[in-house]
Amino acid sequence: MALATNILVNGEWTTRTFDVNSILRHHDQQDKDAASTIEELEVAPKLGLLTQTVIRSPLVHWILPARLRDNSKHDVAFIGDGFVQIKELRADGILWDVLRKDDFGARIRNARVIGSIKDYETDPDVLNTSTHVKAESINEDVQMSDGSVSEDFTPRVALPLPPQWLLLQLDTGDSVFLTINRLKNGKTEFIHSKHRVSKPMLKLQPGMHLAVDPSSRFMVVGCSEGVFAIYSLCSRDNLKQQHMSTSSPKHVMSETQIFHNGVILKMEFLYPAPNDDQHVILLVLAIIKGKIRMLLYEWDTKHDLKEVTARSSKGYMLEKTRQVPLLLIPLTIKSSFILVYDTSMTVCQGIIEGSPKMAYFHDRVDEPTPLHHGLGRPLWTAWARPSRLESHKVTRDDLFIAREDGLVKFLEIDSEDDDFLTADNNVGQLGTNCGTALASLDYPNKKDNRSGDLFIVGGDASSGGTYLLQARKIPVLTEPIPNWSPAHDFVTTYKFQPTPVGLVVNGVAPRQDVDLIVPKPDRIFACVGKGSQGGVTELRNGYEANIGLEVDYESVIMDAWALSPSVDMSDDIEPHVFLLSVGDRTAMLQLAGDASEIIELEEDATKLDLTNRTVTAITCGQYIIQVTEQSIVVAHISTEGHLYRLEDILRVDQESGIERSGSKIENAAIQDGFVFFITRLPNSNQSAFLHILDLQLVTNDMEVDTEPTVQTLYHIEHDISAITTGSIMGCLFVVMAGWSRDGFVVLTFQSLDGPRRDVVTNTSSRDKSSRLDTITSIAFLSHAAGVFSLVCGTRRGMVTVFGISETTFDIVSTNSKRIGDTPARVSKDGFLSSGYSVFVSCDSKAYVLTFEARRPCALTQSLSFRIDQIWLSDALKPGLQQPKINSIVRMRPPQTGSLSGSLLVISGSQLLITSLSANAKLVPRHMALGGTPTRILYSHHLNALVVATSLAGKSTLLFIDPTTGQDISQPLDEKTKEDVPFASGLGNTNERIFRLFEWFLTKGSRIWYFIIAATSTSRLLIISIEERAPPGQNGSHLAEGRQICYYTRHKFKSNDPVYSATGLSEGLLWGAGAKLSYDVLDLDEKKFKRVATYDLPSPATDIICENGTIYALTSCHSLEILKLEPSLFGGFRIIRTHGDQLARASLHQLRLDNFFQRPIHLVSDKLCSVVGLWPTHNAKADTLEPVFEAALHSSIIRFRSGQCRPIWDPTWSENFKTSASYPVTQCDALGLSVTGSLIHFAILDFKTWRLLRFLMDLATRSKDVCEFTYRNDPMPLDTMTEPNTMMHIDGDVLKTILRERGLEALLGCDIEQATEDSRRTFKRFTTLLEDVHEGALQKDGAAEYFIDQAYADLEFYLRPVI
Repeated sequence: MALATNILVNGEWTTRTFDVNSILRHHDQQDKDAASTIEELEVAPKLGLLTQTVIRSPLVHWILPARLRDNSKHDVAFIGDGFVQIKELRADGILWDVLRKDDFGARIRNARVIGSIKDYETDPDVLNTSTHVKAESINEDVQMSDGSVSEDFTPRVALPLPPQWLLLQLDTGDSVFLTINRLKNGKTEFIHSKHRVSKPMLKLQPGMHLAVDPSSRFMVVGCSEGVFAIYSLCSRDNLKQQHMSTSSPKHVMSETQIFHNGVILKMEFLYPAPNDDQHVILLVLAIIKGKIRMLLYEWDTKHDLKEVTARSSKGYMLEKTRQVPLLLIPLTIKSSFILVYDTSMTVCQGIIEGSPKMAYFHDRVDEPTPLHHGLGRPLWTAWARPSRLESHKVTRDDLFIAREDGLVKFLEIDSEDDDFLTADNNVGQLGTNCGTALASLDYPNKKDNRSGDLFIVGGDASSGGTYLLQARKIPVLTEPIPNWSPAHDFVTTYKFQPTPVGLVVNGVAPRQDVDLIVPKPDRIFACVGKGSQGGVTELRNGYEANIGLEVDYESVIMDAWALSPSVDMSDDIEPHVFLLSVGDRTAMLQLAGDASEIIELEEDATKLDLTNRTVTAITCGQYIIQVTEQSIVVAHISTEGHLYRLEDILRVDQESGIERSGSKIENAAIQDGFVFFITRLPNSNQSAFLHILDLQLVTNDMEVDTEPTVQTLYHIEHDISAITTGSIMGCLFVVMAGWSRDGFVVLTFQSLDGPRRDVVTNTSSRDKSSRLDTITSIAFLSHAAGVFSLVCGTRRGMVTVFGISETTFDIVSTNSKRIGDTPARVSKDGFLSSGYSVFVSCDSKAYVLTFEARRPCALTQSLSFRIDQIWLSDALKPGLQQPKINSIVRMRPPQTGSLSGSLLVISGSQLLITSLSANAKLVPRHMALGGTPTRILYSHHLNALVVATSLAGKSTLLFIDPTTGQDISQPLDEKTKEDVPFASGLGNTNERIFRLFEWFLTKGSRIWYFIIAATSTSRLLIISIEERAPPGQNGSHLAEGRQICYYTRHKFKSNDPVYSATGLSEGLLWGAGAKLSYDVLDLDEKKFKRVATYDLPSPATDIICENGTIYALTSCHSLEILKLEPSLFGGFRIIRTHGDQLARASLHQLRLDNFFQRPIHLVSDKLCSVVGLWPTHNAKADTLEPVFEAALHSSIIRFRSGQCRPIWDPTWSENFKTSASYPVTQCDALGLSVTGSLIHFAILDFKTWRLLRFLMDLATRSKDVCEFTYRNDPMPLDTMTEPNTMMHIDGDVLKTILRERGLEALLGCDIEQATEDSRRTFKRFTTLLEDVHEGALQKDGAAEYFIDQAYADLEFYLRPVI
């Protein structure tokens, strides 16, 4: 068959004939060309995902008292899913941080303590060294810093083995024996050894049960069912022999596995008779053939473990009427034990004799406390054995048992009493929920002469704490322990679409942030807790300064000095002396050593000059040296002081004839008995002089010269703004910073008898925000041979660190970071046993600069340092509003081995005495709500947090001021506008609010502002807002007096719960059940009209609508992309454009833009995974292609965007944003898990992913980096991209490389003679690194150059997020 057709050829129509086969071949070729084109264009991009843990979960499962250093330290181990935090209970009754380990890379499944205190106390090595170690520890803690960083190599002290070890069972099957070792520089470190269970146990969850023999000679590791292993542990003498050659001795001597057909419920070792210490008794509770049986295993310590069998294969069956026991508690007498049920308890005796007898007690029902959650009875969750005298423990055993709602019961068992159980009393209620983490210690507070049992509670669904139980009293909170788990939702203050300037909505003008040069990082708020303990927690990172004493002074304090003339004495009760600069005078306060009182001293009692303003003051041995504007004072603690007036020591310059009367001291610095000070002639801006006064304070018993001479070093021709002193090549120098007439910063170095050196710095910079300005304060540091550093604070809030050569005084490096917009004041911390840090105050905030003890970077030659903000906290005010900080001073540390001393913080006219944490950490601020918060929203329009809360089981909305933490909400009646307890549509019992968002309704030129709430009771509420001031405020809208009133304007009702909703400019898109509905407001009829609906495969838990595209995340079918478009017949229609090829139990989503002009969708699910979906276009069937997938430790319940990085982060700099060195995103992606951990997500391009994947592959095969999870398989020949989980980079693993500086070892650069494998590995490393930087690196650079560049890259990608 042929067809004729006309074709235009060369401008003329021509008739040609084609057969059917020719036409079909032509169209078939077109289809192939189109298909190949589509396939070529729609290949999903190769992108990686970098995750790092920003905040770890605070949830504590075990609190174990342990002696991990020596018998005098009361260490307490807080153990969670992936961390071990060691705290010390000090003499003041407060828990102090000691050490933390959170790089296990695996989940901790169980934990116990091993080690015999009796064996430690009778160890000859301990008896011989205890006196020497005690004296050495006291001397180390009071040393003054010499200004040098400790060396990387810190040899261990030859101390005896510690009394006890922590036994951790990981989900990898490893038993980890962990303890603390002291280093010679006074610091501590973890040491450990490990032992892996047998292969048959690896698939049965080994470590679900863990028990240790009371004498610590045996331990047992139980699986969930079928098998458990018994281990014989090495004696202390054996461990001591191993300790001579290694710091990680092996603890397991022999082992055996015991198999049985049953599910293991509980297992514990029972206590043998006092005269039968060779007898070992193991009790196992198991379900065998549907019945609960007690299996008893007994053996002698001298027998082979292979011979251990159950006394009876059938065991002893428990009564059918009793349910599964909640707790199994072994008693110290008569080899008996207690079984705790939900409704009763029982004591079992005689099981060793073969005839167990059960004595039931506590059949009464104690009413639930107000902290109970749920409808059933509260359950008993934990127990603890208090510390008692040895004479008491011979015949009696005391126990505390805690219930989940905070009720505590005391039990006393007496073996000599016929009733055996002699006490069963409720001692009171803890002010928190109690989980499995509970411990009891002696309360050692010597200051308030109180004694009793101290409960340490980890908290469950609320914060924990320490509670003191005194005789015949109820437990009293002494110290809170923060806990922000469980977390339900979180929000940042990130503003994606700012409200137009001048916009007025509902008569209320929105607040606008002032456009400052200094950026304002976003804040993070989370909904945490349940019941009356629930609230909103602000997540902040930095050093915690806990306020212990607060003193109000009569006037504003400009500056302060904490003086300690008795620092070389060993008396802790010596008072602290504070010198205050107040206006044009000085005040002196004295704080008692026990902080019982603080008094102001008169001038006659101080031996100091209080009539003039103090410029500087220090403690030098037993002297106090004070420099005021008109005098220099030297005061001794036991002799009279000497005051040198400025007008007396400054005489007429005979050579120049200049009269210096009327001068005053502007700046001064003191070191080694020399006082350097600068004076200026009156009414002169340029005539300044540098003087030196030698006080000859060489020894403490030397008398002070009553008429010392002042030497004028030179006449200064430019302004001097800061002065300090330091030792350069063994000579004392004074260092001054000034501003020349030409507009340059001048650094001047002047020795006592040598010539001065002037160094002019370059103040120009491409980035205006980082240009060097007038230096207002300066600190001298010496960190490496041949180079010293100057830490400078500038007038406009910059902190600049100059690295300067000791020989040439040339500036070899400069490192500047902006921390604020007001003058930055730097001061060196003088009370450190090793290393150093610098305090900075700027913008009414305080910071700690910590300098890392490692060689300077080969790329920049600069000294690396870290900045962390200091956050003030108050144990009695968890929602404390951050006070403004004027200055900060370190106080003399106590003599009791404190790891961190106290701080004197000046805030306006207040003096705050605080304790400073040893390290930077999360410092939460908790704002209590009195109910369970479920959803949270930050409103820029209202500058308030909107929190959906359940109060006493009824739903409501609370508006919280983020600054004060106060509830400023007031619900109104819809018609009368009178105050009501709940707005219309809220206040329903057992109702939850699923979705909360702001909606700006736009109609023409009119805009209305509403809050939308979607509820579980099938309602969608439109809520109107009115902001007003309470009576007497005269219409003020200040945060202290404003009030936000709200009422329900309109309700949508449905037959199914409303899980999600979002707002469009003209209507609402919401999902009830599995149906989407779009309603638009008709102004003429003044009601909403439904214009479109769509049926989803499962309910939509989250909806995003942008530019007519709907992103609907369903509960069971992952992400659905829909299109909202006008219909041909009027109204709108919703059509499906994309869908995920895999059904996922989704939780939340986040849309990330600017990747290949098409967004990447992050989707989390209930299987703890996060997947990146990329939508295809113009394909035959458009889908969502998975680009990467990450398997996390816990599920992400909520994603948020935010710019939370600190203001000194390089991405805030305009100069950095325009450079092409690193990719810069507009905001960061954050994810929150229900356990309270916060994860950061970053998209990587393919070249960067290849480099980081290569480093991660090396790390996961290294015992030094991944010591508990390393792999033994060989390195892949090429970087693998399949499966999609390979595109995930675990930033926590890379952080270990960065922290330990482990690149050299991974790449084989630390080997003296390189092997062929190491050369091949390093070649591949340099190739990948050059690809990332696209040829910008040196072609023939040394190995050190490439390694430092890789460290710089890692530091950028893993830098702090908050």
